Amino acid sequence: MRGTRRGTATDRRLMLNGRRIAGAAAAVVVITVISKILGFGREAALAAVFGASGATDAYLVAMIIPSLLFGVVGTTITTVGIPLFAEYIHDPARRRELAGLLWSTFHGIVVFLGLVVLVAWLLTPWLVRLMAPGFEGEQAQLTVLLVRVLLPAAVFMGLAGWAQGVLNAHQRFTAPAAMGIPYNVIIIAAILLSGRWWGIEGVAVATLLGIAAQFLIQLPTFRRLGLSYRPLFDLGHPGLRRMLLLAGPVIIGVGANQLNVIVDRMLASGLAEGSISALNYAQKALGLPVGLFALPLVTVLYSSLSRHNVVGDAAAFRETLARGLSVLGFLMIPMTVGLIVLRADFVRFLFQRGAFDDADAAMTGTAVLFYSLGILFIVWWDYLNRTFYALQDTATPMWTGLAAVAVNIGLNLALVRVMGLGGLALASSAAALVGFGLILWRLRRRLGRIGGRRLAIETGKVCLAAGLMGLAVWRANEALAAGAWGLLAEQLVQALGGGALGDFAAAGVKLIGLIAFGGLVYTVLCRLLRVREMALVWELGRSVLGRLAGANRQAG
Repeated sequence: MRGTRRGTATDRRLMLNGRRIAGAAAAVVVITVISKILGFGREAALAAVFGASGATDAYLVAMIIPSLLFGVVGTTITTVGIPLFAEYIHDPARRRELAGLLWSTFHGIVVFLGLVVLVAWLLTPWLVRLMAPGFEGEQAQLTVLLVRVLLPAAVFMGLAGWAQGVLNAHQRFTAPAAMGIPYNVIIIAAILLSGRWWGIEGVAVATLLGIAAQFLIQLPTFRRLGLSYRPLFDLGHPGLRRMLLLAGPVIIGVGANQLNVIVDRMLASGLAEGSISALNYAQKALGLPVGLFALPLVTVLYSSLSRHNVVGDAAAFRETLARGLSVLGFLMIPMTVGLIVLRADFVRFLFQRGAFDDADAAMTGTAVLFYSLGILFIVWWDYLNRTFYALQDTATPMWTGLAAVAVNIGLNLALVRVMGLGGLALASSAAALVGFGLILWRLRRRLGRIGGRRLAIETGKVCLAAGLMGLAVWRANEALAAGAWGLLAEQLVQALGGGALGDFAAAGVKLIGLIAFGGLVYTVLCRLLRVREMALVWELGRSVLGRLAGANRQAG
């Protein structure tokens, strides 16, 4: 009886913690849904206007340099800053020193990235030759021009990461989640205009403006928190010195991960034209479900882990860690199966219109297949990295990340010769598995038991349910193809006036129907198998629907 009462108390504590997580994540999910829909519109517009072309390849390669700088600086500030800022926020004795830390960090980012951008601008032709050795002639010259247009974006990327870290440490998630909205709106408008008048150069200018907007949209929340601008730049601030010490391993680890992107695009530049674009479109396609469901949850969980560590609540830390792994598995495993089964329909719905033809869809579908195999491990790996960051241990993620990068590059060089584009995607998935396995081993040694047996049992149930769901969806898709769907789709296309809009609507209706059917099958199977995480996900869904309903009432 005593064991039963203890188990019931634990379950209640987990449920209350889950409800808090669900409530905090709900607002992020709502904003993220809007942002991801616009992001889909951005990628669809880019595919429709420019296709998987040499110009698109040049633009994507040009984005590597500012993205690399953001990955190294902006992501470092966000990951290192959240637990450190939280420490100064929750410790009354240090609260008075918070402003000095925040604004000294702000000015340090501006100065450092400004100098790096200046040096990179001077070295642009050599950097392009290094990143895309397969580019020649006009394509190489266009890439140099685009890099120079986009380079100042690195400063705003760094500042956007800084602002996100500050706000997340204050338990403010809405404004950082909304960063993608102005970014996507500006770029979509530019793509639609550039296709007729300005070309890919106009898209690059709009990208710069959109990235600047990602930082600016977060500033009103600073004012509401009372964090007004202060002209402070104290290089001797103890918090800044500590941040620099913690940041070193993160810079190496994150920079090594960015090296994977560079190597992928370097090798893809020697494959068929459009290969770089196909990899990009596949990554964006996978980013849609990951960004909608995993990223908001990981963002809230990371802030919770940081807070639990600051106040010394080890039990809550372990509970949040274990619950996060379990919920992420519950969400990502069926998505992986669904993407593999429906990859052709998914790519067709997202991108196939305008200049994006059957050949582009085939290349992108191949990349989606092999990238999908690593989705769960990428999400789990990112979450465990953040767990160590919450513990203010930045060295462990660095070493495990470097090992995974070595695996990725080695597999890239081996598989690209045999599998081409698919080999590059498969290498990324295999490296994610290695990275997750290594960091899980290190975490287990540091924390002791972290609920691994329960996680394995729950994951096994989820895999069984997802596998049966995938089989049911595959059979349903085959039945539609062999049945009356062709006639219904043709009628729908004609009802909408034919053309691209009708094809898009028909593909959307079919895909949404199959996803809904798969979701229903998965839910029923999880209920039958008594998967524990159903309750938390249900609570999250109720919170999201409640916020959407509230937004509709206010709009009315």
